[in-house]
Amino acid sequence: MQANVQHGGEQPGEDPKDMRAIFVQTLLSKRSEAISGRASSGIEEEWTEDEEHYQGIDDANRAYQNANQLFRSRKAALTGTAPSTNGPSRSVVFLNITRPYTDAASARVADMLLPTDDRAWEIKPTPLPKLSPSQLTQLATSMGMADPAEAQAQIEANQAQAKQAATKMQQAIEDPLVESNWHGEVRQVIEDAARIGSGVLKGPFPIQRTQRMVRRDPVTQMTAVVRVDSIQPGSKRIDPWNFFPDAACGENLHNGSHTWEREYIGKRQIKMMLSDPSYDRDELLAALREGPARTRQGTEAVYRASDDEYEMWIFYGHCASDQLRTVGVELDEGDEDRVPTMAVLINDRLVKATQSPVENGEFPYDILAWQRRPGMPWGMGISRQIRTVQRMLNGSTRAMMDNSGLSAAPQIVIGNGITPEDGRHSISPGKVWRANSEADVQDVRAAFSAFVVPSVQTELMNIINFCLKMAEDTTGMPAMLQGIRGDAPNTLGGMQMQNNNATSVLRRLAKRFDDYLTRPHIQRYFDWMMSYSDDESIKGDFEIDVRASSALVERDAQQQFLMSLLQVSANPVYELDPAKLAAELCKGQRLDPKNFQLDEQQKAQRAQLPPDPVAIAKAKLLEAQTRKVESDRSETDMKTLYSGVQTAQVLATDPGVAPLADELAQSVGVEDQNGGTIVPQLAEAAMTQPEPVSVPSSTDPLTPTSPALGFQDGIETPEADGLQ
Repeated sequence: MQANVQHGGEQPGEDPKDMRAIFVQTLLSKRSEAISGRASSGIEEEWTEDEEHYQGIDDANRAYQNANQLFRSRKAALTGTAPSTNGPSRSVVFLNITRPYTDAASARVADMLLPTDDRAWEIKPTPLPKLSPSQLTQLATSMGMADPAEAQAQIEANQAQAKQAATKMQQAIEDPLVESNWHGEVRQVIEDAARIGSGVLKGPFPIQRTQRMVRRDPVTQMTAVVRVDSIQPGSKRIDPWNFFPDAACGENLHNGSHTWEREYIGKRQIKMMLSDPSYDRDELLAALREGPARTRQGTEAVYRASDDEYEMWIFYGHCASDQLRTVGVELDEGDEDRVPTMAVLINDRLVKATQSPVENGEFPYDILAWQRRPGMPWGMGISRQIRTVQRMLNGSTRAMMDNSGLSAAPQIVIGNGITPEDGRHSISPGKVWRANSEADVQDVRAAFSAFVVPSVQTELMNIINFCLKMAEDTTGMPAMLQGIRGDAPNTLGGMQMQNNNATSVLRRLAKRFDDYLTRPHIQRYFDWMMSYSDDESIKGDFEIDVRASSALVERDAQQQFLMSLLQVSANPVYELDPAKLAAELCKGQRLDPKNFQLDEQQKAQRAQLPPDPVAIAKAKLLEAQTRKVESDRSETDMKTLYSGVQTAQVLATDPGVAPLADELAQSVGVEDQNGGTIVPQLAEAAMTQPEPVSVPSSTDPLTPTSPALGFQDGIETPEADGLQ
């Protein structure tokens, strides 16, 4: 049975040019479906509104915007299709809060998801199962080994080799990403997603890179710069306005049958394609002779391309193998009926057709949706979320400006028969008015009346403040994320709690970033390296661990806690490493700690340097202070010893003082250290009662018998004689 012509089957006698034309018409019909499908979804109108609000444009001020407005808006204003502005003069102020909220959100997300010293993915070998002794013995027998320990050693060696290969694979993937300016391209994707809800990243796709090497001639010793061209994978950001997926893809563009990418190029780029054998030279020359097509396909992007630029369309999808053979694509005999294909059209001319560089047929595109939309691959961004609040703010601000203009000057009422001297009924300083004879007032002061329009600035300002508060709630971007503390508690714990609450929305977006962009993108790079890399040592059974995006968000919120840990790390009790804590703080501030840390050579040099004079002086000062403390203590001990010796001498001379001294010491709080008496002889004397001593009587006045009688003993006195 003969093949159907519509599927590209070449029948005897058919012209290959006609078959090529049929294939091109098939591609053009698919392109028309993708273009009309995106236009009918209504997403382009929303993108236009989001772009205009980001630029601060609406129907009221469109006629006054000349520099930054979109091409379609400027065209509508010039052709008169924009809404009419005839009517009373009203305020057209656009108090743009869409742009700062969008920029703050994209900048915050990019800072957390694109660190300078870390990556959001990691290549790991698949874990090896732990075998039981019986399984290990069975494995050793199957491997021809007598000892199961040899099989265990072989497994461990293979695991170490797999880890080394995984590290090499990670470096092999990271190298083209760095050359493609991964951080810069992904940052633009995040900005697109914040502005219009969707960002598109392409990769890996083949890029011709030129490397320069310097070689020295061994004979002449002359050096020369040698340019080496190589095909390497790369990634880049695609403008969502220039990307057209299959209309039947649903929420995942990889569920569709094809994708189209539009790109504008100049003559110089087409001339560079002439040196690439994969392009059709005749078709390229024909496109150069024709010049850029005047009819543009699809909705134009934000800014209109120059008329001197060519419109190039890149197709990815599955095509019939017989159609590809018709246009000169070399296929193997065992290939399937439908083969993953990549085709390039310029001026609707097929300038390139080849098999897709991704062997499994997956499209080299990823869409990052800021907030998902049911049934669509496109998302909803900050501009759309804040649109209602922006309109409320514009309305209240314009009403306040209108009210301010009306209440700034009074309304003047002029009676009949009052005419101005200059014939113009307008108020100006020093103007002369004349009362005619037919004036209906006798008192000219009653001919003029002034009325002041009430000012409602306070009420309108309350509405404006309400709008600003609603902007935070509708976008999920608190003012704290924009550098405004607001009503956050002025404590470390309070700030930490509010920071965790504020980053909850960002953590959700970080997980979407992992699922919708990082994982599939790195997986395609892994497949590319497995298919096209010449280094067999990097290939193996690996898995992609996408773990850092949400971890990076958490790390950013932990900066305050790390700062407090750094302050106590000098205390050896906590067993913390200050160097590691400082490195983590640098990572949180988007700084590479390697730029500040000492390398091994500097550490060795520092170890060989003489001690720091300041440190030596401090050590000597501490030693001198220690000696002084010891000297003061010795002096105190000597003084105490000397006082003790003096006390002992007093007690030895007069033992009766000892009990009194003990009572005095106890009254001031002195505790007895040995529990004994100070003078033991005094204690023994206290135990023995003294014998009574007889006092001799004496009548000699010079030697009285007792001190109580004194010198009066034995002397007759008037009292003794009875004389009173």
